[in-house]
Amino acid sequence: MNAFQNPLIRIIASIAVGLLLILYPNAALPTILLIIGILIGLPSLYALLVYLLSENRNKLPFPVLSLVMLLFGCTLMLFPGWYIGITVYVLGGALVLIGVYQILYLLTLKKNLRSKAGWLSYLLPAIVLLIGIEILVNPFSATERVMVITFGAATLLYGITDLIYYIRLK
Repeated sequence: MNAFQNPLIRIIASIAVGLLLILYPNAALPTILLIIGILIGLPSLYALLVYLLSENRNKLPFPVLSLVMLLFGCTLMLFPGWYIGITVYVLGGALVLIGVYQILYLLTLKKNLRSKAGWLSYLLPAIVLLIGIEILVNPFSATERVMVITFGAATLLYGITDLIYYIRLK
């Protein structure tokens, strides 16, 4: 079972990422990209080394995907500034999808459980959705720091909202 299928792991991870982004906005994105680069690069390097050191490598196909992922991980580590520009759009899109998903989830719960969700339950996902739209529409009007803090607040809000749902439905 995937660890992120556990709701508590997802909740803790989103709250931790949100706090990291809020408390350390200048270092957050480059640090996250560095960590992702390492997490992608190391297994790929290992796969390539296993292939190169294997005695029967002539019988095995060359691990092209490992080479591509190693190059991708290295570029993430060496050129984080370029990826930060792209990451802003990805993060904004992720917030829009998360906000829509949470609203649809509440509507499905209302329909299936025939219980009434309070307006506050819809307010938090709507705020996450609006923040995502704001980031997508106007990504470079604010400084990177403000965008990172905004995304951090939205991610923290997402984690708290999921925690509330988790406690309510448990």
